[in-house]
Amino acid sequence: MDNGIKEVAVVGTGLIGSSWITLFATKGYNVKAYSRKAETRTEGLKKVQSNLDFLVEKGLLSKDDKDQALARIKVVAEISEAVKDADFVQEATAEDYEVKKTVFKEMDKYSQQSTILASSSSGLSMTEIQQVVTNKGRCIIAHPWNPPHLIPLVEIVPGKQTSEETVNKTFKFMADLGKVPVIVRKDILGFIGNRLCAALWREAVDLVIKGVATVEDVDKAVYAGPGIRWALMGPFLTYHLGGGEVGGLGHFIDSISNMTFKKIVPTLATWDYIDEPTKKKLIEGVKEEIKGKNFKDIVKWRDDKLTELLKIIYG
Repeated sequence: MDNGIKEVAVVGTGLIGSSWITLFATKGYNVKAYSRKAETRTEGLKKVQSNLDFLVEKGLLSKDDKDQALARIKVVAEISEAVKDADFVQEATAEDYEVKKTVFKEMDKYSQQSTILASSSSGLSMTEIQQVVTNKGRCIIAHPWNPPHLIPLVEIVPGKQTSEETVNKTFKFMADLGKVPVIVRKDILGFIGNRLCAALWREAVDLVIKGVATVEDVDKAVYAGPGIRWALMGPFLTYHLGGGEVGGLGHFIDSISNMTFKKIVPTLATWDYIDEPTKKKLIEGVKEEIKGKNFKDIVKWRDDKLTELLKIIYG
């Protein structure tokens, strides 16, 4: 692919890092993977192998493709070895400023100055992180949604000193990987996706607290109703269609949003903290919903369904 990126490095081989490695390797890129602890590197490679086996099982990858992907991955014990020849580095370490600043200093020290340094952060500010590097223009956030090798969305978040070239090159690279990249154009907590999720989460919890519905029924109301539409389109297109063929979104705003929603919005939850009694109530509600299924089985079920949806929606 003509995006100027041939060699990739992943710094951090945990849940997110191993998923990034899976994605890069299956898309034909040589990947050097580094994590500070030897056991994390070992477990990360096992997770990559498990991810690849799953893709083969689902018919998304042939056995030959799996073997070739594994051959492209090299796990290394030094960060200098991981990043020295990389054109693009994807950091996936702990969600902590001090951890990420330390890692970015090291990546900056050992990589070529033209290398893009991307963070997987789900909410930290690149404006702050990039202050510790020499070439601030090459630093950016590429926030994936878990698991990155399956979920298409990636939020591209520049810092104040990130260059336009870095934004454009990262956008193209992610699109070439088959991701659906969006650009967050202002430095804001939680970016786009997590802010939308936070609003829905608070209202979901509030409905349970007030006894309006059980945990399970709130989940059903999301996945069996608006959630089906959200797999295809977001709120603006959804409500444009909801406004009808003649008026579209304008009609929806005039006839529904400014009338019905006007009454609903003042009654929505405004709290920002979940206390212990509420926490216990929610946990008990989830236990009732999953009906004894173990965590691994639920993850397997989720990923099975995700791959079916992805085949239908994204091909």
